[in-house]
Amino acid sequence: MPIIWRDAFSIGYRQIDNDHRHLIDLINDVETALNGEHALSRLFNAIEDLAEYTRRHFAFEERLMVDAAYANYDMHKLAHLELIEQLKQAAQPILDMKHGDAHSTLDVPQEARDALVGLLRHWLVDHIIKVDMQLKSVL
Repeated sequence: MPIIWRDAFSIGYRQIDNDHRHLIDLINDVETALNGEHALSRLFNAIEDLAEYTRRHFAFEERLMVDAAYANYDMHKLAHLELIEQLKQAAQPILDMKHGDAHSTLDVPQEARDALVGLLRHWLVDHIIKVDMQLKSVL
């Protein structure tokens, strides 16, 4: 079931909200690629698109925090670094399949699927609702 944007996700800063909407779309793309039978290349591309956009979005947020002299910058930046590392670790078993004989998303082990989808859904809700929402008052 895809994640749907809700007003509760909005922090009231247009570019960040737009980025978060796009991140939801990218997360949904990864999940769609994992569901059903698709070429592994589609899944690899979806994961790489998500990882790249995430890095750019986090860099943008961090620049805003520096400009606003945000008091919790260090904690927030650390949360970003941890999320990037968690994404890398959850995606790695799937990305390692590039060098194997698998060609379909049906070949992705259930454990790897569950780990990646669980992380993405947890990450989105926890980070936006609990961490990014703290930016609302300074932006």
